[in-house]
Amino acid sequence: MTCPNCGGDEVVFPVLEAVREHLPDDRVGATICAHCLRVSPADEAPEDYPDFSTVSEAFPDDGETSAVLAVLLALLDRLVLHREDADRVATEAERRGVDVLLFLDRVAADQSVDPELDVERRRDQLEQLI
Repeated sequence: MTCPNCGGDEVVFPVLEAVREHLPDDRVGATICAHCLRVSPADEAPEDYPDFSTVSEAFPDDGETSAVLAVLLALLDRLVLHREDADRVATEAERRGVDVLLFLDRVAADQSVDPELDVERRRDQLEQLI
C-alpha cells in the first residue's frame, strides 16, 4: 500500500483491543507510513504483527508493543483533542516496558524517516501530560 500523504510504503498492523478504543476510528487494523509515519485506519488487519523496524529502528522488537506506539503516534497528531487517550496509550506502552519519551527521542533522531508531525514538539507536550 502507498501512503496518500507522501507516497511512501505503508505497513499494515492489527490494533490491540486494549488501545483500539482510544483511536478516533475503532477499526481492527491500521497502517503506518514508513516515511512520514502517518497512521491511518485499515478495514482489515493481518493476524500477525509486522516487523516495525522496517518503519524505524526506534520501534521495539515486540510487534504488539510497536503497534501500541504506532497508535500513540496517531494520537500525537491531534494531542489537544486526544490528550486523555494519548495518556492512556502511553501508560499501556510503559506497562509493556517502553520509555515513551525515549522512543519519541529516537524517532526524532531517525534520519530514515521524515515525520509529518513535529515529533520533538509533541514529545515535549506529551511529557507535560504523563
